[in-house]
Amino acid sequence: MRLFDFFNKNNNEVEERSIYTSNGQSLAIISLLGSSNITEEQAMKIPSLIACLNLIEGTISQLPIYLYQENGQDVVKVPDKRTRYLNGEANYFTDSQRFKRKVVKDYLFYGKSIIYVERKGNSIISLNALNAKDIQFKQYTTNGITLSNVEVEYNGLGTTSKIDYEDLIIIDSGNEGILKHGVEILELALEQNTYSKNLLKNGALPIGIIQSMSRLSENAIKKLRAGWESLYSGSKNAGKTVILEEGMEYKPIALNPEQLQLANSRKVTNSDICKLFGVDESLISAEFNKYSANSQQNLAYLQYTLAPIITAIECALDKSMLLESEKNNGYYFRIDTSEILRSTPKEQVETVGIAVEKGLYSVNEGRAILDKNKIQKDYFMWSLGHVLYDANKDEIIVPNMLGKVGDMNNENGT
Repeated sequence: MRLFDFFNKNNNEVEERSIYTSNGQSLAIISLLGSSNITEEQAMKIPSLIACLNLIEGTISQLPIYLYQENGQDVVKVPDKRTRYLNGEANYFTDSQRFKRKVVKDYLFYGKSIIYVERKGNSIISLNALNAKDIQFKQYTTNGITLSNVEVEYNGLGTTSKIDYEDLIIIDSGNEGILKHGVEILELALEQNTYSKNLLKNGALPIGIIQSMSRLSENAIKKLRAGWESLYSGSKNAGKTVILEEGMEYKPIALNPEQLQLANSRKVTNSDICKLFGVDESLISAEFNKYSANSQQNLAYLQYTLAPIITAIECALDKSMLLESEKNNGYYFRIDTSEILRSTPKEQVETVGIAVEKGLYSVNEGRAILDKNKIQKDYFMWSLGHVLYDANKDEIIVPNMLGKVGDMNNENGT
């Protein structure tokens, strides 16, 4: 127990937390995140990867996170200072938008996001997203099944620090991240970028050889190569007429870029990178659009791309940011995804209009969904074409009339 916990316990401010410890440590398993042949800096040179990453980062970073309490049948949004750090300022130096982007990036790249929680007693005073690649875990076990302790070391800000495991929020994807399990695809993408760059830089003509009828001296070869490169290499020299001296002949090599089908190969690689992120190609390229409505595309994006990440974040926040008494009393964090499902204005009006006509929403409830002002009187629209039958009471009810059909004891005699 730390010193400040001891004093706070005397003030009844500290509550027990879900921490398992043991002194019988016998085996240490060391794991270091970020050990891959592809670095983060190299990966950020791949355009399709940047597009997928920016899409997911940008979407989740703008979604608010709220605290709720489920009490019986009611679910109530709870005002709480912790949501300020999640939606406003994560700490003195970082806003929540940049904080969430960092969390999502490490989750995708390294398979884990690590957040250091600075506390004063039970109160959280800041959230700090750590670099996942600079963290080392030492896991101890006594029986080979359960963990008895976890030691954490962080190589940050020029020094190595030890961090208490209970002060971390660990958002785990269950895999080692795309930098490791997608290394072959990323290496291929980098090779394609390098080849295209060199092709544009060094060759306006097809790759080929210059053949001479006579033997050339080493000095003559150097002069010929320098002259050829200065006159014909580079995209700015494309289209120039080649003039060869007597006895020389230019022969193109068969494997030119068109025969290598570089463009098609890049399309396949880009498709594979989208699969690594779980992103539909239609979201980053209009060429692949296959949805007839914007709402359908957004729903697929939410279900198959964002939902696993959002669920992992919510579970981690519930585990590490709630007190045990709050967990027992039905508190939980949820990310509001309603903005993702917003359709086009036409689709939204049609959807809400049908719900109002069917009596699921009142007129004012429908107007609120469309961000319109309330009218003075509110109504539900129910049709006389349908009646309700209560099978338990054997009663038929007309919802928009005062009484029951066949009940002669009503005040108005109907």
